[in-house]
Amino acid sequence: MLPYSEFTSVGKVSNPFSEAGEKVFLFDLDTLVPSPFGRLDEKFARYLCDFAQQRPCYLLTNANYGEVMNRLPSHVRRAFAGVFAAAATELWGKYDIQVRHEHDFSDDLYEFLVKVVQTSAFSDKRSPMLDNGSASLRMRLSGTHSTANQRAAYATWEQEQGELPAIMNEFRIRFPDYRIYRDSDTSLLILPATFSTALVRSQLLMRHKTACLIGYLSPQSVTSYAAPLCEALLGEDVLSHISAPSDVSQLLSYEIRHMVSGGSAEAATVSGFVEA
Repeated sequence: MLPYSEFTSVGKVSNPFSEAGEKVFLFDLDTLVPSPFGRLDEKFARYLCDFAQQRPCYLLTNANYGEVMNRLPSHVRRAFAGVFAAAATELWGKYDIQVRHEHDFSDDLYEFLVKVVQTSAFSDKRSPMLDNGSASLRMRLSGTHSTANQRAAYATWEQEQGELPAIMNEFRIRFPDYRIYRDSDTSLLILPATFSTALVRSQLLMRHKTACLIGYLSPQSVTSYAAPLCEALLGEDVLSHISAPSDVSQLLSYEIRHMVSGGSAEAATVSGFVEA
């Protein structure tokens, strides 16, 4: 990625790079490990850890922290300054949880979701279908632990039937005090209206007073639960729409070269993993 330009090959950068403030990096888990049951590539994991030793890095995901543990090796999780899990309703440090938003979902809401499951016309439904966090709910009608082929089968069927948009429309009418997002091709995410992912920006500023946020988020996250965070970005922040780990690697390569060319004290420590 070149400074003062748009990264049009994978998306766009909302603002040019700036020297103002401390650069803090926010990675979407789905951009690092696209498969819900995949693992981070070992070589890329080392590359990412080396980078995280030079710049404060955080993770953002709609998944629970247990899924983060399955998809990222422990040394990668420890290299991050924090993990915003369950659609940022939880903030995990290197070893324990630091912030957790609590919310009691109503019985009426659960009854509605049960009815949705029962009335779905998809023939190959698998349970469990709900992933309940402290202040978040995710529903996947193909099954929370469905395979890639099973999710693909549901996605194909859903494109023809339009089931998820219909569920979302009815939900918004019945439960105006909640926000519902289509956070993947096969799943819906529910958050209380009292919570907003814009709080991620506030929490980062509490830890990094002069933070310039560099966000690498998937297009799906940007248009769903992370939209409030994107709207809260400041003038010096940067948002890149990322579709694959290779795109992240390319952008980090630019950042590393930028550090080295800056001639700072950190250059000597990062120069060992600059790509040829």
